[in-house]
Amino acid sequence: MSRTKYIRTKDDNIIVFSETFNHSEFKHKQPVSAGFISFGVNSEGNASCTCYGESISLGMESDEKDTKLAMRQILGHPYWD
Repeated sequence: MSRTKYIRTKDDNIIVFSETFNHSEFKHKQPVSAGFISFGVNSEGNASCTCYGESISLGMESDEKDTKLAMRQILGHPYWD
């Protein structure tokens, strides 16, 4: 099973990349949180994603805000709290 990784930059941009890369390879992007992201379909049949976990190589955890940003930036969902 492959796990897709992500970082959130200081400018609140979500960058998604393959598990073959270390999170630390993106430290030049000035991450503020990092972890894993999973994509799927919710019970209503809409595309969905969830950010979770942590980056050991950066010493950072995912943040609740990350999923909301990813939903908006990657899947085109409106930003909500």
